[in-house]
Amino acid sequence: MNVSRKMSWIVVLSSLAVLLPALIIFYYAAKKELLATELAEHRDYIQVAADGFASDLSMFATNLEKLDLLINRQLVETGNRDIARFDKRMVISADGAWRNNKETYDGSIDAGLFLPPNYPLTDEAKRFYGRLFDIFESFGVATHSEKTFSNIWFLGHGRSELIFDQYYQNFIYLMSPETDYTETEWMTLASPELNPERNIRWTSPMFDPVPGSWIVSAIHPLDVDGEWVGTLGQDVQLNRLFRLIQGIGDPFAEEQHILRDSQGGFILAGPWQQELEGMAEQFSIDPKETALLALLSRPMTDSASLMGEVTLQGKSYQAIGLSLQPMGWEYLHLIPTDEMLKNLQKVVYVAALFFLLTALAISIVINSAVRKVISKPIEQLVLRTRLFAIGQKPEPIANWGSYEITELALAVDMMNDDLERETNRLAFMATHDDLTGLPNRSLLNDRLEQVIQDTRRYQTKAAVLFLDLDQFKIINDSLGHSTGDKLLQMVADRISFQLREDDVVSRFGGDEFVVVISDFEHMLDLSNIAEKLLFIIKQPYMIDGYDLSITSSIGISVCPEDSDVAEILIQNADSAMYESKKLGRNAFQFHTKDIRDQVLRKLQLEEALRKALDEQQFVLYYQPKVNLNTGEIYGMEALIRWQHPEMGIVSPLEFIPLAEETGLIMDIGAWVIEEACWQMKQWSGRFPWLRSMAINLSVKQFQQKDFCRQIEGVIREQNIASCKIDFEITESMIMGDVEAAIRMLAQLRALGVSISIDDFGTGYSSLSYLKHLPTDALKIDRAFINDLVNDKNDQAITKSIIALANNLNLNVIAEGIEDAEQAAMLTAMGCRYAQGYYFSRPLPAAEMALLLEKQDNGVV
Repeated sequence: MNVSRKMSWIVVLSSLAVLLPALIIFYYAAKKELLATELAEHRDYIQVAADGFASDLSMFATNLEKLDLLINRQLVETGNRDIARFDKRMVISADGAWRNNKETYDGSIDAGLFLPPNYPLTDEAKRFYGRLFDIFESFGVATHSEKTFSNIWFLGHGRSELIFDQYYQNFIYLMSPETDYTETEWMTLASPELNPERNIRWTSPMFDPVPGSWIVSAIHPLDVDGEWVGTLGQDVQLNRLFRLIQGIGDPFAEEQHILRDSQGGFILAGPWQQELEGMAEQFSIDPKETALLALLSRPMTDSASLMGEVTLQGKSYQAIGLSLQPMGWEYLHLIPTDEMLKNLQKVVYVAALFFLLTALAISIVINSAVRKVISKPIEQLVLRTRLFAIGQKPEPIANWGSYEITELALAVDMMNDDLERETNRLAFMATHDDLTGLPNRSLLNDRLEQVIQDTRRYQTKAAVLFLDLDQFKIINDSLGHSTGDKLLQMVADRISFQLREDDVVSRFGGDEFVVVISDFEHMLDLSNIAEKLLFIIKQPYMIDGYDLSITSSIGISVCPEDSDVAEILIQNADSAMYESKKLGRNAFQFHTKDIRDQVLRKLQLEEALRKALDEQQFVLYYQPKVNLNTGEIYGMEALIRWQHPEMGIVSPLEFIPLAEETGLIMDIGAWVIEEACWQMKQWSGRFPWLRSMAINLSVKQFQQKDFCRQIEGVIREQNIASCKIDFEITESMIMGDVEAAIRMLAQLRALGVSISIDDFGTGYSSLSYLKHLPTDALKIDRAFINDLVNDKNDQAITKSIIALANNLNLNVIAEGIEDAEQAAMLTAMGCRYAQGYYFSRPLPAAEMALLLEKQDNGVV
């Protein structure tokens, strides 16, 4: 993408970065204001509708009260005319019930009367109903014009019903002889027991499936001369109420209406209305609609109020609620939030489109201007740079159209010159050592591969000499890296000076150098070259005022006798170099079969050692520790053995140093501690007199920061008495950092374990630190025991160690006892404890257990 387009995009994106937040802020502010205005308007509409409905309902109370007064006044004047009226209108139907004569009955102006079969029809009853005919018909015709009028009826105690109904004029002919309203709300709500105040009451709403509408009835008790004779009532069709509330303001799509009676029964149920009308008595709202149910649980007042946002069937609604009077019903109006915000969203979309088009128009103008002023000169500059990249140098351009582009072009020309110089330098650094200028490993491998190919082609020989400076680290650490670097440079110069031009000298790394000798005739030639290099390297060096001397060790491998693979030739020379160091340094050594076998054996052991722990090839042997005075076993030392399935038993002297070198000693050492502690726990239960289990620690284990916590965890997990564990350490482990070692030993002693110093007398024994060490015992090294009987010096040293230990209140354990004479002499010197082949070789756990059982049974 070129600069002009980028600038255009920057304009567009910058505009959007400002526009979008502004539109979002505007949208939410307008949304809040719009919702508040719209909802307030709908709240007012709902309040007006509720007040209108309450006003309508008040007519029913007035009508029934007037009818009650009218009946009580006119019943006083009843006479024979009322009986005649009754006889003229009423006949017995085929089912035995009394009903109006169909031939003369006109439901639009006549009241209908139903009397059940066997009704006690006295003259008094005839006068009563004859008078009611007249009252109901005149009252019904008078109120027929009212928009809320539906019907007016009277229910008597004898299951009688008198009704004037403009909608169902033939209602009395639909009533069966068994019709009985005496136990329904239409009667019971007018009883003195439930209505002692004798006021108007409202029945529960009921859904009538025949007309498919909801009705509720106004009930008023009719008392004559202080006696309750029946119930006056009017039915209210709720369709008018529904039309009022569903026609509030400008209706929104998918708005919902929920109406409940005072008992919590639903009349309107929003999206579940059809389900409600199919099963009104069992209906309940889906319990998953927790937000709506929570809203319905809140109390409502007779003033319409905003009740906030609610989620219904995954959609957001704004809720308005109030309590409808006089019945105390609860009404909830739910308006879809998206519908209310539809117009606002359109405004936001139009505004966003306008701003976006404006930004695009501006970007087009900027694109044209930038392309002319910046893009074309930059394209020329790019072309010029590409020519530089392929090695061409184009003619300079004097005028680039602007000062800035001109300066940039000059800088590119200068950069190209610098880059050319830097490329040459990096190419040299990629193949040469930065300090000495000699070929590095990469170039060495290439040169050596070429030399090997020449030996194959011309049937000649070549050799690799691997040089390592002896004790270079001491000089580097004591005199500083600057001095060490200068020494390496001077050594590199001396080696290069001694070799032919065709030979290769490489710094392999650190203080290591590799020399490749090509096309020699006799092995003596290699010996002479090695001797010259040893001689010239050990000559004194005057560096920074220091007169330094250093030697080297050299290993030599020959191609093709030792190998014709570059990597293996270098490895073989490296192995031979280590053998020359074993000879005492300042020497050279040719690679031999024995060296190769040693290397292969080490590699084989290292690979096998990594699998040994997982495959459970290690096992612990136990060598008893004996009390010299009694001959009894009091403890043992745990010694690891490696039982390889193919190599057989591998000596600890061979694999322990390798484990230390590879770091595997940490896992192996942890296994030894856990296994030895577990075994001691088992034996402690059978042989409670057994005092200690000695476990050898490695240097790396001892240097772990969390070693004490590990030991504490093992003791707790194995549930073993810590006093029965004895850790053996060597003097060399302590001398690195005596103060840290003392702190570590003190922490171990705090756990309750014992500490013994192994191989005492052969290391860096010093009374200055020994008196501060928190130890329990010294172990006399077998080097002083082997010739103890015949060597006066060994006897003197052993006596001194025993005396020293006694003065420091430490136990002494002699190891390596192989005969009775050694044991007797040590006993005479005052040594109480010992171990060695004279008492027992190291034994597997099962054999050691048999030995302990013999002692437990009194056989020593």
